[in-house]
Amino acid sequence: MWKVDKGTKNGTTTVSYASALDWSVEELKEKTIVLKNTHGSFSLNYKLLAYAYADGIGGEEIGETTLGAGEIAKIQLVKQWARLVLQVNDGSGHASYQVDYIGQGA
Repeated sequence: MWKVDKGTKNGTTTVSYASALDWSVEELKEKTIVLKNTHGSFSLNYKLLAYAYADGIGGEEIGETTLGAGEIAKIQLVKQWARLVLQVNDGSGHASYQVDYIGQGA
C-alpha cells in the first residue's frame, strides 16, 4: 500500500530564516517541493536542511539560493531522509510565498 503525503503552505518572509515547511519524510521515498515567490517585486532566499534522524543533526541539502519575484523553484529528492526543513528569509524585502509538496512511499 502506497503512502502519499501532500499539502500547501503560504507565508511571508522575515529578516531571519524561518521554516516555510517542516516535513517528516521518513516513510517517503520520492519527494517534491515547489516554492513560488508570489510577491510582485521582492526577492526571497531559501535553503533546504535535511536530517537523517528527525531531531538529529541537520545539514544543508541545498545552500542559500535567491528566488526573484514571481520565480519558482522545483526540488525533487529520492535520497532517504527522516525530515526536511525548507527555510526562507527576506531577499530584497518581505516577500510572500507558496510552498506545495508531495511525497510517496511504500
